[in-house]
Amino acid sequence: MPSNEKALAALAANPFPPSPWVQVTDDGVVIRAGFSDQLLALLRWVPKVRWRPEKRDWIVPLSGAEAVRALLPEILRLAEATQPGARGASPPNPNSEPSPADLFRTSARLIFGGDWQRDTARALNLDETALVRWLAGESGLEDPEALLDEMLALMRRRAADIATEADRLAAAIEKARRRDRP
Repeated sequence: MPSNEKALAALAANPFPPSPWVQVTDDGVVIRAGFSDQLLALLRWVPKVRWRPEKRDWIVPLSGAEAVRALLPEILRLAEATQPGARGASPPNPNSEPSPADLFRTSARLIFGGDWQRDTARALNLDETALVRWLAGESGLEDPEALLDEMLALMRRRAADIATEADRLAAAIEKARRRDRP
């Protein structure tokens, strides 16, 4: 098991990607996520991880940092899913243009809701880990513009499907109301 100094040196040489949910401190790796059974199942394999209910976060000793790195895409997905409000969405900065990842993330949440990363990866035939790494800023995708084009097409198909079903529902409601009128 590496000492804290060795673990910090290794993290300095190869840091985690920036994330509002995973931060390295002198005491360990802090995972700012609410409690969930899925996160518990994932983190139970990380040595000496502890849930801190008073802070609503998980703490992993620095010696477990590489275990966290191996699980990072799933940890980020689950951490985001445990956040209140828009599933952990960071409020947009009104003074800046949204990044392709921000546009993609917002669109995917609208279509798929809480488990949007997994469902979006499946719908677009993407590797979920590669998608999560791109969204976390850890690695680039070959063509983010093509991915946004695919997301736009998916959104338009879903919007058309919803509009069609809304029309069918409205017609059924109207038919039932006419039938029930004296």
